[in-house]
Amino acid sequence: MPNKKAKGKRAKQRDTLKRKERTTVNKMLAELDKGQTVQIHINSRIHAGIPFRRFQGKTGRVAEKRGRSYVVNLKDGNKAKQLIVHPAHLKELKMQVKAK
Repeated sequence: MPNKKAKGKRAKQRDTLKRKERTTVNKMLAELDKGQTVQIHINSRIHAGIPFRRFQGKTGRVAEKRGRSYVVNLKDGNKAKQLIVHPAHLKELKMQVKAK
């Protein structure tokens, strides 16, 4: 009997979500402030609070902390969405102020 085709939410993602970086304890326990701008950077080594692959590289703002994870507000096209993401998949963005 042939193998069945994978139909899960992580099907065909062996190479897409592959990361070589190391995960540190500081990254796992990162504290983010409300209103802080973050980028979603999926770390495939940690499966807790992993967002859907469509949101890889998207930028949003932290709305609140929920358990060990954070609620992130972002726009997907014209629609506003909320994601619950573990801090291991979030990357702080340092906003640069342009000098006049």
